[in-house]
This record gives sequence, structure tokens and C-alpha cells, in this order.
Amino acid sequence: MTMAVFLLVGMLVAIPGVNQAQAAGAHELNYFNYETYTHEGRNWLRIELGLKGGEVNYTTNVRELTPKQLHVVLEDTSRGKVKSDISLDRKIAKYLTMRQEGSNNLDVMISLNKPVADQAYKVYTADKDRKAKKPYRLVIEIAADKLASEYEVEKPQVDAFEGLQGRKIVLDPGHGGSDSGAIGPNGLKEKDAALAISQNVANILRNSGAIVTMTRDTDVDVYGPMASDRNELQARVDVGNRDAGNQIFVSIHCNAFTSPTAHGTGTYYFASSFRGQLLAESINDAIVADTGLADRGPQTARFYVLKNSNMPAVLIETAFISNYQEEALLGDEEFQYKIAAAICKGISQYFRMK
Repeated sequence: MTMAVFLLVGMLVAIPGVNQAQAAGAHELNYFNYETYTHEGRNWLRIELGLKGGEVNYTTNVRELTPKQLHVVLEDTSRGKVKSDISLDRKIAKYLTMRQEGSNNLDVMISLNKPVADQAYKVYTADKDRKAKKPYRLVIEIAADKLASEYEVEKPQVDAFEGLQGRKIVLDPGHGGSDSGAIGPNGLKEKDAALAISQNVANILRNSGAIVTMTRDTDVDVYGPMASDRNELQARVDVGNRDAGNQIFVSIHCNAFTSPTAHGTGTYYFASSFRGQLLAESINDAIVADTGLADRGPQTARFYVLKNSNMPAVLIETAFISNYQEEALLGDEEFQYKIAAAICKGISQYFRMK
């Protein structure tokens, strides 16, 4: 049996001289509806969010620490008078919450009964339906289960590179936990992109026979929440220096600048480290050759982790998260793997030098 709940919200009264789209974002919710239905033997939940302001951009994501939560982030959107917390049917999903993310985006979070990975879902926009008295809207449909054909195909076999067998390598994914790092114009956090790339690097290196130590392999602070910059950075250095057999230290970050036009990749080393320079040059050359990113070149810097590591160390600014195009690349799984493979290729070339 189909069950439906409707909530209609009145439009704001225009105030002379005030641009309402600018005051409350380009879009505002003005309608909410959810219902359950059965299609081809499967139970589905449909959520509809009416929007004034025309076509809206949105992204979907599932966060590693909360696998039962589906996030749909609407750009330049405010909640209007629609409730921020709404109970759902509890057969497929428990509740929906809406929170402003930053100054302009609206994060719509749906708490499911099972991990999102085990449930089929689709998100799309629908035009205004005068007959049904429905406005332009975002539609989220979630199935109670997922068919075998709907599971993602296994990722291709991980690459492997020569010269890495037995090499002891420290990877340092930048930021993490209470420190998001830089945040892109569409909401991508540096800590998340750096970790995703680093995990790919670790997988490839291990598949190549290397022994990899990571300063963090989840979204955590290394020293502890809200630590001073010095304590947090020293904790990362300590992970590497703890084993005298570790041979290189590779810190992975995303760059950022006030102008969104800044772009490209660069790799940093400590000026007095000749081996650090060789490592930076090898990695930087491989990234530029294999990704097509603009070359900002190997450069010297006095970053804490470079200056205090007991081994050749580099810090890679993979791309500019503040640049719209490069933020999209940094959030793309295929690119995350591509740049990780390039980093491993550069490490391999470094160890194969005479």
C-alpha cells in the first residue's frame, strides 16, 4: 500500500528593493513530499523537494564514517520554511535532516536502515507538473535492496612498479579530523582528497612490494583533536622517524589560492636535501607527464615535515582545490587513482637511480 505525506510551503513576500534570490540564495525549498511504492517487486522510497529559482546543481556522496547516510548537497540553496528534521517511513529510511553547509549550500542527509552501498538509489530533477500541482523539484528515489546487476564492477587490477620491493616508505595524507584543510568552491575538503589519493598510493606501493607506513589511514587527527599546528606536524614526523629503516617521507596535499584561476601541480623539498630534490623532481615529472596538469615545478620550502624528517622528504601539492576544474578532478575517483599511480611511478624512478 502506498503511503504519502505532503508539506506545502508558501512563497516569501517580496520586499521592495530587496533581491530575494540574493538574500536567501538563488534557490529556496517550497515543497516537500515523500511516498513509498512498489515497482517490479521492489519497495522504493521517493522524496521530492520543490525548488524555486530554476535549475539547481547538486552532488551526492556517502561519507566513510557514516555508510548508512546518503548526502545530497544542493548548491546555492536555502531550506526556506521546510522543516529541517523529518521522520520517514522507517522501512527503507529513518529520517531526513537538512543543514546549511557553509554560507550557500544545503546538505540534505537521509539516514537509511542499511548501508547506502547495499541499496539502489537515483537522484534527478523533474519539471513543474501543473496537473499534479508540483513545482520544479529534486527527486531522490531509494530501493530497499540492490540487484546483483546494480553493484559496481570491481576496479581494475592495481598497478605495480619496479624497484620498490622491500622499500620502506612513509605516506602522510595532509590534514584530517578536526582540520579540513582548504575547501573547494563546491565543498570538497582537502583532507578527504588527500586521503583518497594517499590510499591509492599505498595500495599501488604495497602491490609493488613496498612496506608502507601511513601517518593516518582514516579521517583523524594524528596528534589529537584541535592540537597546535606544531604538535600535529611533529606527530606526523614522529611516525616516520620512529623506524630508522624508513627511506622516504611523502606528504600529499592540495593547493589553494585566493584566485580561482591558480592551477597546476608542484612538489616541494628542503633546500639542503639533495636526495629530497631528486625525489621531488622524479615525482613532479611523472605527475605532469601522466596527468596533463600544468607544471609549477619542484621547489624548495621550509615546511615542518620536510625540515624535521630524518630521511629525504617531499610535500606534493597535487592540484588547486580552489580552482573549479581542478577541484572536480581531485574529487573524481579515476583521477585520484591516475595521480596516485603517477606519484608511485616517480617514487619508482627515484629508487632506480644509480
